[in-house]
Order: sequence, then structure tokens, then C-alpha cells
Amino acid sequence: MNWRQLVSEGKYAEAEAAMLAETDRGVGMFPENEIRASFYENWGDVLGGDEDKYREAANNWQQFASCATSGGEGTARMLDVNRVLKKIKGLKC
Repeated sequence: MNWRQLVSEGKYAEAEAAMLAETDRGVGMFPENEIRASFYENWGDVLGGDEDKYREAANNWQQFASCATSGGEGTARMLDVNRVLKKIKGLKC
């Protein structure tokens, strides 16, 4: 079964390995960080706020933001990073 179908059924744990394999671009290449970040952030949300999933999402959003080619693009991509970091901070309160 396609990992996207598994996600649509809420089966993130079953979908994870296939998602990681599909988004791996090989040594020296960035994976598809936007897909990975969304996957982990959504999984964290489904779990009601999971710090490990949010941290994985934040790492991938940060890598995605680091590939920006302009200041405006980088600023826009940092919105995702900051949203997830805010979720993590909210877990600690």
C-alpha cells in the first residue's frame, strides 16, 4: 500500500519507512524536507502533541528553510519552523 494512503488512514507508524525511502535523495543530497516535515508535524498533531515528532518536523523545516535562495523566501520558510517550535514550547508549559 502507498504510504500516502496509510497516512490518510492515520497509520503513520506503518507509513514512516516507505515515506523516508521515497524522500531520500542519496548521499550529499537534501531529502524532500518539506514532505518529511509535514509528515512529522501532522503525526505529532494526531498524537495530541508529541515532542519527538515535532522535533523531527522542526529539523526538517529548518533544513528546508536553509535552502532558500533569497531573504524573503527564507523568512517565509521560517514561518513553518517557528510554528513547530511554538508547539514544542507549548508542551513544556
